[in-house]
Amino acid sequence: CKPINISLIAVYAPTNPPKGQKANIDESDTFYINLQDTVDKVPKGDMLTIVGGFNARVGKQDSQEPGNVIGPHTVDSTNENGKRLIDFCNINNLIVANTFFQHKPIHQTSWMHPGKKVWHMLDYTLVNRKFRSIVKDVRVHRTAAGTIGMDHHLLWAKVKIHLRSRRKKQHAQPIRLDSKKLRDEKVVDAFQKDIKKMQEEMANDTMTVDEKYVNFVKCIKRLGQEHFQQEQNNHRKQKEWLTNEILDIVNKKAKAFLDWQNNRGTRTEQKHRDKYRMLRKLVKTKVDAWQTEYWDE
Repeated sequence: CKPINISLIAVYAPTNPPKGQKANIDESDTFYINLQDTVDKVPKGDMLTIVGGFNARVGKQDSQEPGNVIGPHTVDSTNENGKRLIDFCNINNLIVANTFFQHKPIHQTSWMHPGKKVWHMLDYTLVNRKFRSIVKDVRVHRTAAGTIGMDHHLLWAKVKIHLRSRRKKQHAQPIRLDSKKLRDEKVVDAFQKDIKKMQEEMANDTMTVDEKYVNFVKCIKRLGQEHFQQEQNNHRKQKEWLTNEILDIVNKKAKAFLDWQNNRGTRTEQKHRDKYRMLRKLVKTKVDAWQTEYWDE
């Protein structure tokens, strides 16, 4: 097995831009553009780790978003910098490792608001999704901040690199059924007609009872696979409320973000920025609506 190269990027992002202050918004946008330029220079096979103060807040609602960028262990509500961070991770196939490890709040939060005296999680460790299993733990250590003289506490990550490749045992892959097709009356009717046709063919056969049973089981599996199997391009298990409509809007949002970044400084920049923000709000609205409808059922 070849050695794994690790590329480490340390960052400090601008503070969350207050509403209406264009200068602060442009400063945050410039930061992520420069960070994207740096990430593009990292070899694709490297383990990419980005650590530092992103001055971004992410919430539990983000763990329900498509992409699985954010884990379930968060302490805040998402702000503008948090949305930028999530979009950046989605585009570069990164995860926010902090949010996938459960700790006490004292070991999750890294900064206290000087006025409100409320602790927040602003410092993060980002890592490639394919190297996710290498990160064993991420937590905050508060004792180091007093020695260094900073208001942000030290973020500590435990990484274990496997130099030997592990051979995975070959197991028979179970048939994955699409729950949406199971609720489709047309698909169910076609399945029932094929079963009835199969029973008629078996009735005129001279097979024994045991042979008929084995043949019946094989036919049921074959017909179930033909009518209800998930599409080949749908490898990752999806939540039932995650509809094709939402996935289509998410893809459009990602494309709009790239269009916006590629047209920075041009006359069409504002148009692409407005389109991206509109799609971002639309995704959240659709997800909230479908989740509510799904749980009401």
